[in-house]
Amino acid sequence: MKISLSFLLLFISSIGIQNKISDPVPGSCTIFSASIGDQTLFGNNEDYFDPDTYLWTEPATGGNYGCIYLGFKDYSHQGGINEKGLCFDANALPDVKINLHKELLQPPHYDVPYDQYEIWLPVLILRKAATIQEAIDIAQKYQKNNWYPSSEGVGYQLNFADAQGDAVVMSVDQSGELAFTRKNKDAHFLISTNYNKANPNNALEYPCHRYTVSEEMLNTITKENDITIRFFKNILDRVHQEGIFSRTLYSNIFDLQRGIIYLYYQHEYEEVVILHVKDELAKGNINIKISDLFSEETVHQASYKWYSLIATWILGCAALTVISIVIIHYINKKYYKFH
Repeated sequence: MKISLSFLLLFISSIGIQNKISDPVPGSCTIFSASIGDQTLFGNNEDYFDPDTYLWTEPATGGNYGCIYLGFKDYSHQGGINEKGLCFDANALPDVKINLHKELLQPPHYDVPYDQYEIWLPVLILRKAATIQEAIDIAQKYQKNNWYPSSEGVGYQLNFADAQGDAVVMSVDQSGELAFTRKNKDAHFLISTNYNKANPNNALEYPCHRYTVSEEMLNTITKENDITIRFFKNILDRVHQEGIFSRTLYSNIFDLQRGIIYLYYQHEYEEVVILHVKDELAKGNINIKISDLFSEETVHQASYKWYSLIATWILGCAALTVISIVIIHYINKKYYKFH
């Protein structure tokens, strides 16, 4: 009986290990902004499985604002900030149908060699807008092809904030129309995770633990001096992910009024890379791996944690397999004993 109980406890523990390190919400980014007086910050955890992350610049040209983007290889934008202090990032959602509104203007296209593609909406907004209201006007102006809907619909929402302290989440509502969830005038902050702000039934996770934790911490803000880089870093740390199939690849804090980027690598919050938007744009076109911005020590520490997690997962799988075989053998032995 003691042996059987021991195997049962090991079996349950193995399942617990697997569940703990296997994130059920791939792409589970946490995004929030807060503003009082002269302090306006925007925070984001980029959660995904692909560690090949990049930072690149797009200097101002021909009526476009200069922009800095964060994302993946081949210019796969995930977030960014422009020289006016307008920024964005995106949360993954289940696909939802969007009404394309063919009666509206066609969205502009990228330059050669990508001229067959419409400019993705947040990229167009960062190039052309300085405020949330201007961003909303652009989103409403064009056909919705620039949301890049698949045959199943749109699988994300966009969170924007500007240097004036305004913020909005753009998503698709139940009727397929664009919805704009703006920060209340009497509120200090706006948060988005992996449920649709305009339609919570369209969710990868609802209610969301990361949203709840972020909200609890942001609710403690009462004055301008409460909104600090350290405070935002602590929130990002509290809600970062360490799953096998989705983990926090980088975290960023934008100081929107001062045009400063604070960047962290794979939830290693002891080292920060500080970039000034105007200085980086003045260097011309840059495309660099985010890991190359950090010390070898930080990159190695992040890799060590990642491989340790994989090793733990593999050992958990092996233990689960062995225990399952032993239990099956034990049951079969008992069965044949009584038959």
